[in-house]
Amino acid sequence: MKILLLAMPDAANNFHRIIKVPNLGLCSIAAHLTFHEVRIVDLVLVHRNIRSWLKAFLAKFGPELIGISSMSFQYESALEVMSICREFAPGARIVLGGYHASLAQVQLTCGNAAPFDFLVRGEGEQSLPALVAALEGARDFATVPGLSWLRDGVFIHNPTAELLDVQQLPLPDRNARVLDNFTYFNRKMDCVETSRGCTMPCTFCSITGMYGSSFRCHAIQRVIADLKELQSRGTQTVLLVDDNITLDATRFRKIAEAIVEHGLNSMEYLVQASVAGIVNDPELIPALARANFILVFLGIEAVQTRNLQLFQKGDIREKTELAVSRLREHEIGVMGGFIVGNPDDDREDIREVFRAARRLRIDLPYVQCVTPYPGTRIREELLEAGLVTNPADLSRYTGFICNVRTRNLTNRQLNRLMNWENIKIFFSPAMFRGNYFVKKREKGVLKVLLNNFDFFRGWFLGDQFRSRHRF
Repeated sequence: MKILLLAMPDAANNFHRIIKVPNLGLCSIAAHLTFHEVRIVDLVLVHRNIRSWLKAFLAKFGPELIGISSMSFQYESALEVMSICREFAPGARIVLGGYHASLAQVQLTCGNAAPFDFLVRGEGEQSLPALVAALEGARDFATVPGLSWLRDGVFIHNPTAELLDVQQLPLPDRNARVLDNFTYFNRKMDCVETSRGCTMPCTFCSITGMYGSSFRCHAIQRVIADLKELQSRGTQTVLLVDDNITLDATRFRKIAEAIVEHGLNSMEYLVQASVAGIVNDPELIPALARANFILVFLGIEAVQTRNLQLFQKGDIREKTELAVSRLREHEIGVMGGFIVGNPDDDREDIREVFRAARRLRIDLPYVQCVTPYPGTRIREELLEAGLVTNPADLSRYTGFICNVRTRNLTNRQLNRLMNWENIKIFFSPAMFRGNYFVKKREKGVLKVLLNNFDFFRGWFLGDQFRSRHRF
């Protein structure tokens, strides 16, 4: 069977001039479809004239099954892509998967006719091959785990599959990619997964809605084999896409040590980490430095006690200071993730977040507004409190656009304040002195500054960092 897997073009982040990230999940699914002709297209690399490009590709490849992967904020684009596929590949069946399909299945499959034939919930590595077998007559649709399918005009929702044993997963099939020019500061980049899931109870996160409270790890030998493949492909920068790799800090240290042992530290590494996890093993950060980790996205989230309690993070303020100082001591850049717009936030609370970023000497503050994503507990709580100002237009659920108000600030006041504080911090000369994020990057300062001009757009219009792709 000819199978086309599509990732959406939306790149709603404030680093679109700096990084283009591939969809690793589709490569993992492709590795389970070895007896079929599979093509993967990350539309983020098409970006302009998507309709004409996709029309030509559909005519050339002639897919029989089209898989669409979509986050919630990408669903508007997914609808457009599905419409194009219906027009130019009318015989192909369409299946929707990804976070939005998994967390918003009820809304997607009720009411008017759905734009897709099937919906897959949960991990696609098991469900999509089973669906292919059903389409070929080898099994019944009712036996496909996590499948939502039409019977007599009504969607039937099969039970979700048990979580996969990731130890048994083959390496991702990156050769199925049609486009492969992903970059970080113009250096060839790719992604690797070393673990999947998270057991933390953060109320704003969708991960537990997708996988439950779980943490599953690939064998370190498998991680090294994957990295060796990337090195052979000429990869220069590797992004570790784990949901929470520091849940097992000792294991993470062993991965860093194995990277050095196998001579894979000629590549540079980016990773997301929790504050508590990264300081749990005193030898972890020195090991990361030896392995050539150049940037850590640190989930700080909040600086006020009540907001840390709201997120169920615990009082991690001392650990935050230790984590940032130790990373900077080893010349590893720190991107600090913060969330504002919490129910009781006022002007002073939001300003304190930016002051804390300066005090901590965060190389790159990454301040988002709390966003009521489908399937999260924070959405239920904010809706019940009447604090969600935009419950339906998910295209604005990027994290950078405010879709809530607080008990002290209107939505407009919150948005303007967040953007004004970003303007002040990002256009301050102090931001770039001794900054490890841009220190060794050709034109790094220029690219960061160009991206930062979008905060002015946000201050006036409230829709900063909207994806600029065009159909």
